[in-house]
Amino acid sequence: MEFLYAAELKKRYVCFGHFYELVFMSGERAKCRSVLEIVDHSIQPENPSDLSEQRPDAVVIMMNPGSSHPKDIYHIDEEIDYPAAAHTVRKKLVLTQPDNTQYQVMRIGVANGWKHIRVLNLSDLRDPKSGSFLGKAAALSELMGGHVHSIFCRERAAECAHALKRKHRTPILLGWGQDTGLLPLAEQCMKRIEAEPVCAAPSDVHTLLNAHPSPMLQKKKLDWLEAITHALESISAAT
Repeated sequence: MEFLYAAELKKRYVCFGHFYELVFMSGERAKCRSVLEIVDHSIQPENPSDLSEQRPDAVVIMMNPGSSHPKDIYHIDEEIDYPAAAHTVRKKLVLTQPDNTQYQVMRIGVANGWKHIRVLNLSDLRDPKSGSFLGKAAALSELMGGHVHSIFCRERAAECAHALKRKHRTPILLGWGQDTGLLPLAEQCMKRIEAEPVCAAPSDVHTLLNAHPSPMLQKKKLDWLEAITHALESISAAT
């Protein structure tokens, strides 16, 4: 696979995300992102929010949105409380700054001719430090209603089912990493997608974990791209 650099990838794709402030039953709040839509410039709709109602070519599930943020510094997050908002399919999408992990997803997209890729996460919580994120997720698991930060929770089943629909039954790419602190969220996700074909670079740590798309070393990035490419080819050959 040709390793396309960020400057070239940004000529092909643009990213839109749904950012919101989650209001828990306790009154606590958390900055979140429920979905990221990566779309080819050639099919970008006039209203980006239309993407949330469309079926993408592929779906990718990763750990959490990290430091993802709107490009508009004056953007104000809407407030959402679940399960009251769980029926909502259309989402307000805004232009988003891509990161190194999303560039890896774009490289797979280019190689497979995907023009629309939807990125979901085990958790919607926006936190760039994995240790801090895992601590917040663990604390929320002890809070009444705290678990709704994950789109794979029971209360958000309809929202999740819509988000997982694709134009074709392409395998869902998994890339949430290998931290054992993710196991409760990963187990919940796998139960929700158990009927779906999936594709991942496996982990030696645990069967519910998988390699992250964008490790620090360039060689490891290339290894991930190669592993996902081979896995997709194997699945395609078997069907």
